Amino acid sequence: MIDDYLNTFDGIFFNVEKYEPVKLAIDQVGAVLSSIITRYGEIENEISCGTSRQDDFIDTVICLFVRKIMEQLDAINVLYSVGSFTQAQVILRALIENIVSMEFILKTDTKKRAAAYSLEHHYQEIELGDECFSENSKYRKLLLANGREEQFNNGYEEFKKKKAAFERIIKSREVFQQVDKDRKEKLKQKKRNNGKRKVHIQWYEVCSNISSFYGLMKETGYEQYYQSIYGGLSFETHALNSTMDMSVNENGISLKYIRNPVGGSSTFSLACAFSMGALNALYEYLNDGEEEKREFRAFFLDFQKRRDIATHNLDMIRDTQSSKGG
Repeated sequence: MIDDYLNTFDGIFFNVEKYEPVKLAIDQVGAVLSSIITRYGEIENEISCGTSRQDDFIDTVICLFVRKIMEQLDAINVLYSVGSFTQAQVILRALIENIVSMEFILKTDTKKRAAAYSLEHHYQEIELGDECFSENSKYRKLLLANGREEQFNNGYEEFKKKKAAFERIIKSREVFQQVDKDRKEKLKQKKRNNGKRKVHIQWYEVCSNISSFYGLMKETGYEQYYQSIYGGLSFETHALNSTMDMSVNENGISLKYIRNPVGGSSTFSLACAFSMGALNALYEYLNDGEEEKREFRAFFLDFQKRRDIATHNLDMIRDTQSSKGG
């Protein structure tokens, strides 16, 4: 059985199913997150079915954002359901980056911003290919030195096809051509300012004067959250918090449980705050009428009550036991 290790190492893993008050609090979190995911699902259906379409290209980009946000909220919900609060922080950071990016796109100059975002991964793939298949690349030298010239040549042919396909994509829309032109200009400017150092440009730099994610958060009204996201959440993302799993009390040093159910309210609260902000931006994009706005306000008031109850009950979970591993 996949969960046999929970019983084998019951002194290391916290099993939510054995602690009813903890399970109740987590179930309340699940109900709140489920209600948000449902709202995003309704928006995805509304756009993809054509009942509220604004622009085919922009709608497609926004729909993909909505699906990714749903996926990440679902992942947080799944992790919370088993008490894995710390690991949910990694997903939360990615969720916030997606939400901030989407809100930046929706704020103004939406078509160009959507185009810059959608082209970015193509640019990165092309730049990586140019680097790998250049005359002096380490990848090229390694393959040729090991007699794998055919593998190199096949890869190079595939890369040339992708590059040609990308050039056709650029030519397919006027907005793509504008983004491509502006991006090249920004890169030239950066190279002039940075001398021989390798330069990189973020997608949002193409369509604004913003040059950092902090600037992006400031532009979308989330400046006050920056430190908590790129401070606290970065510890887990960059593997800097392993030693934080020790706790010290009057009995000495002990190890915290894996799936430790303590301290989950901040991640949950941030997920709610950003998700609801993005929902509001999406409803504005859809130009919903007064009836829809009233319905959303009623939902939001009910959501706030249930969120506050769930947050309070998460805060009530105390570190009453530690792993026997210490």
